[in-house]
Amino acid sequence: MESEGKITDLSDSQRKVLTLLKEVNTVSAKIPGSSASKIDVHNDIQAYMGYFGLPHIYMTINPNANHSPLFQVIYGDDSVNLLDQFPELVSPRECAIHLASDPIAGADFFELSLECIFQDLLGWDHKTNMSTKDGGILGHICAYYGTAELTEHAQLHAHFLIWLDGGLNPSEVHDKMKLSPKWKEQYFEFWEDIIYHHVPFAPGNIPENFEPRTQ
Repeated sequence: MESEGKITDLSDSQRKVLTLLKEVNTVSAKIPGSSASKIDVHNDIQAYMGYFGLPHIYMTINPNANHSPLFQVIYGDDSVNLLDQFPELVSPRECAIHLASDPIAGADFFELSLECIFQDLLGWDHKTNMSTKDGGILGHICAYYGTAELTEHAQLHAHFLIWLDGGLNPSEVHDKMKLSPKWKEQYFEFWEDIIYHHVPFAPGNIPENFEPRTQ
């Protein structure tokens, strides 16, 4: 069939195998990481794109539980004070041991991180499943779709497609850029004003031994 064959060309035994594969795919469609689940996700994304059009934002979220004070609190470390600007943590080795010994707490931290990012930064109301009245840093979101996976170091991260309310189709963006240089300039200024590629300024006195990669 991969060589442009037809189902009618299959023998009886080959047709039985094809039927069996379809039933196996039906059973494994809800098993994360299976071929059938990937097809299921692919079909969902196609349906979203058919209804909302092409997505406007492709975003990867990779919260690192190993260096997070919040995870240590979820794990049960009562010595961490989240009210401090630079909470004191146990050694990086101890942090890694905590994460390895309680992966459920790591998963809870991951889920909470995603919820907070969409709620507090992107303005999404998880109760109503729609954008809040004021929206977020990207304006108002009309829909999003995400999948989670593990890195080679077994750290959870997620990939998201985001559709913005009132967002333009890429062909419409190109047409507007050609017609109006001013609109083109405003378009890039909008994104450059929102998306930064540097560590934000931290007010207050920063300890000399502060290591941002581990805290």
